[in-house]
Amino acid sequence: MPRLERIATLIGATIDELNLQRGPADQLGKGSNALLFAPGGPLDSLGLVNLIADLEGRVEDEFGQWVNLADEELLDGEASPFQSAGQLAEYIDGIL
Repeated sequence: MPRLERIATLIGATIDELNLQRGPADQLGKGSNALLFAPGGPLDSLGLVNLIADLEGRVEDEFGQWVNLADEELLDGEASPFQSAGQLAEYIDGIL
């Protein structure tokens, strides 16, 4: 399986884990266009912290390389990789 696909699978598993803590009406989508931490997106800052912590661990387990997703600069502006699941997967793929 290509690396980008593996990363998308990890993001999907992380979203599944977050969804266990959310109500039925507040479930996060998992498609590449699913909004995460963006204007109108479903994640608040605490949800984003949980996503980052879980995903960093999963990426390290899968690829043997730690990635720092808790960089404050990543959160700013329209170029933030946390806006959607697809953007996040592409960002992680680019830094691995």
